Amino acid sequence: MQVALNGSFKVRELQLRFKTTRYSSPARITSPKEVHDFLRPIIKGKPRELLISLALDASNKVVGFEIVSQGTADAAFALPREVLKAVLLTNATACILAHNHPSGNCEPSIEDRETAKRMSQASAILDIKLLDFMVVTEDSYYSFAQSDSLALSKGGDK
Repeated sequence: MQVALNGSFKVRELQLRFKTTRYSSPARITSPKEVHDFLRPIIKGKPRELLISLALDASNKVVGFEIVSQGTADAAFALPREVLKAVLLTNATACILAHNHPSGNCEPSIEDRETAKRMSQASAILDIKLLDFMVVTEDSYYSFAQSDSLALSKGGDK
């Protein structure tokens, strides 16, 4: 089968732009506390939930982060493809996902647990290590990895 193509065609281009930011990250992320310390100035005083992805290289150095979703006072929604897009585009090998609770209560909801499981499964399919899924407030945090309440490295099989 032959197809005759005439005229001009536009191909959608992909361009990545990185903004200089005033947030400083540790040389390597080695604990949930370091993630919380990094995210604290980003979430401080925000009245709505933010879903944030941290893209990490093989040595757990932050190579990028994105505020993926800005929700309401008690919910932030994002599809796994949107959450993991920045991680893929930065050639990261791992990621940490976090969202804030403006209420100040860092206890994960049932929806948080379901989202963590879905993100774990999606990242496993894409061969991206989901090191942690966190709920953060200005003063505290909940780490799924630290609490071992979800098998993040195994795609959420628990």
